[in-house]
Order: sequence, then C-alpha cells, then structure tokens
Amino acid sequence: MFWRTVIHPVALALLLCGFVGPAWAGLEICNDTDVPQDVAVGYKQDGRWVSEGWWTLEPTACVTAIQEDLQYRFYYFHAKGKGQKFRHDRLSFCTQQALFTIGGDNDCEARGYAKTYFAKIDTGLGSKEHRQYLSTHSGPSVAETGFEPGTWGSPFSGAALFHECSQMFRGGVQFCNLVGAGRVFTVVEDNRTPAEVFKTLRRMRKGTPVQIQGDWVGLYDLSVELVLRSAQERAPSDADRVLQQLQGDWRSESDRNDQFTILGGGRQNVYAGTPTSQEYLSVMPFCGEHEGHEAYLYTWDNQGGTGLCYEIKAVSKNVLELVYLPRGTELRYRRLELSQ
Repeated sequence: MFWRTVIHPVALALLLCGFVGPAWAGLEICNDTDVPQDVAVGYKQDGRWVSEGWWTLEPTACVTAIQEDLQYRFYYFHAKGKGQKFRHDRLSFCTQQALFTIGGDNDCEARGYAKTYFAKIDTGLGSKEHRQYLSTHSGPSVAETGFEPGTWGSPFSGAALFHECSQMFRGGVQFCNLVGAGRVFTVVEDNRTPAEVFKTLRRMRKGTPVQIQGDWVGLYDLSVELVLRSAQERAPSDADRVLQQLQGDWRSESDRNDQFTILGGGRQNVYAGTPTSQEYLSVMPFCGEHEGHEAYLYTWDNQGGTGLCYEIKAVSKNVLELVYLPRGTELRYRRLELSQ
C-alpha cells in the first residue's frame, strides 16, 4: 500500500506557536488532532466528481489538497485515524486502500472501489482559499476515551431547531429531538444530560431556533445521539425564516389528493386523506451536490431513509414552488386553508 506522508520539518515550532498563517492557495487540510490521520478529498473537476487520497498527516501537519484557486464553495473530505471517529455528512465518494484518484462518485462497488461517506467543507462565498481542520469532524471514539458519562465523545456545538420531546417506544424513557443541517439530534434522559437542560427543552415550542453544545456520542445513518451541556434559544437565521414561511398545510395544484403539513422540522405527507410518510426537513444553502441557489429543502424519512433535495423556487403566503432535484421537475402547491 502507498500513502502520501506529510511531516512538517518545523513541527516543534508549530506545536509551540500553532499553525502558521497561510502561505498557500486552494484547499489546505491540517491535522490538529493528537494522532496521525489518513485524509482524502472529493471535488468537482470539469463538471465531474473526483475523489483523491490518501495523504497521511502527522499531528500539526498540513497538506494543500487543491493547489489552485477554489472554483466552488463546497468541497468534501474524509479522515481516518486510530481511535478516532469521523462525523460524516452522508455524502459518498469512491475510495480504495492504496493511493488513488478516482473519477465519478457512482457505482463504486461495481467498479471495484469502496463507497465511503465524506463530510462537507463550506469554504464561503467567493473564497479562493480555505483551511480545514480535522478536529471539526474527527474525535476520540467513545470506546477509546474512558471518560465519565456526560463528558465522553467528540465535542459538538451548532445550530438546530427544537422538534419535540417524547417517550421511547420501550421502557418509557424520555428523549428530545432537534433538527438541523440534515440531521436529527437525539438527547436521551439517562442522567448524562443535566436535568436543567431537559427542563429548558420541554418549555420550548416546536420549531424554536436553538444553539446547542455537548458531546457527539453516537451516529446512526442520519441521526446523531448527543449528550447536551446547554441548549439556548437563538435569533433565527435566514434559513429559519424560510422554514417559518413553510409552516402549515399545503396541497398540490396538479393533484388535489397530494397534501402535506410542515410543523417545526417535520413534514407529514397525506394522500387521499390517508397519512403516508413522515419526514424531517432542513432548509440549507446546499443539498448534496446541489448548490448555487438561495435555499434548498432537504427532506428525509424519520426511519433514516434516503433523503430528497428540492430547490425552493418561491414561497409566499399562499403559494409554494419547488424544483425536485436532480430531475428538475417543478412542483407547485397552494396553502390548504386558501384552496378550499
């Protein structure tokens, strides 16, 4: 097997002074964890997806994976290190154990490659260069830490919407769900999360914008188990305001049997008066490989099924226009109480 090993000759200086200021262009990835990590990247080149790896980064080492001015806002990466858990965004690229550059992100297994989930890198609008640190998605595995309950896992902080608190199907254990950035965050009342945090959550209305801090302790498809240290209401973002406009009951203009209700971070689909699938949803500036428009709607089944992407073309008091991706099918809905 072959890897590109990157060891900085000034490692001691970096340890004492931190990572130096940028003398690079493009996409630089730096290992700010305590263990060596193997890194791969995914990006679009001439309209085609490409994945490339592996670079072996010692602690404090960096590699310029894209060595020219960035052309896109979003890039993707995967990292693996001994005793480390990688938090991916369920975006798959093809990889292999040895050194690779692979064109295309489909049919990986059929072509003799492995299908590997990557995390998204948001470089910002118009950025020509960006530095990504591995600790944003890599941290000690739960089994490796030996920490006391409530302190284990990878530290996490981020924005979400409060969805609901309920009882687990078996055992009657209380849990609360929050939704954000295409994931469901589940917090279980099992003495790891302080009781005061649960009290705060129970007082919230469905759809309340929340800033959360805690530890990432489990990953199950599109859901994450968190141990929370704090949950505080925050000012709504642009995405929150768009989602607020989507709240309510909607009916398809092309098929009157097709209806759905959006409440908080969830959607209940109904056909001919019969409830069908329940989904979670997020409004984001991207959806999978799709980007470039103001807002996208990402929905996924509450059992962790495949997600769907829509461009939000227009939303007003009584009309919602979506474009189903990647087919480009235009969908038009009217608010139910105005369409009787």
